[in-house]
Amino acid sequence: MPDPAETERLRQVVDEVFHDRPRVTRRDLYSAAAADIRVPAETLALLHEIPEASYSRQEMLEAIEGAVRDRDEAGRAARRPEQISALEDTAEAEHAIADDTTLSALMQESSGPPPDAPLFREPGE
Repeated sequence: MPDPAETERLRQVVDEVFHDRPRVTRRDLYSAAAADIRVPAETLALLHEIPEASYSRQEMLEAIEGAVRDRDEAGRAARRPEQISALEDTAEAEHAIADDTTLSALMQESSGPPPDAPLFREPGE
């Protein structure tokens, strides 16, 4: 989500663009925002996520809020950790139960480094 100061500056740019016009395009808003040095590149990128169309002031604010929400949802989805399941909950465990195999037989134990791994040497050896 954009910084509150950035959001407030963008709202001011929206007000300036709509000052004497009932409708503006996304391109008009982007041009005005790009000309303002206080609007960061991240906010300009957010404006590219709004469909090109003619908007009333309220419609433009709703489109901006929708783009912020979409970006936040995409960010949350990207941060979701990989699901880790217990060995007992895997398909292999189900097969082991059906075949009457113990779970310990399913556990892979490390038998040392892979055969192609370089040998470890202490410093000075």
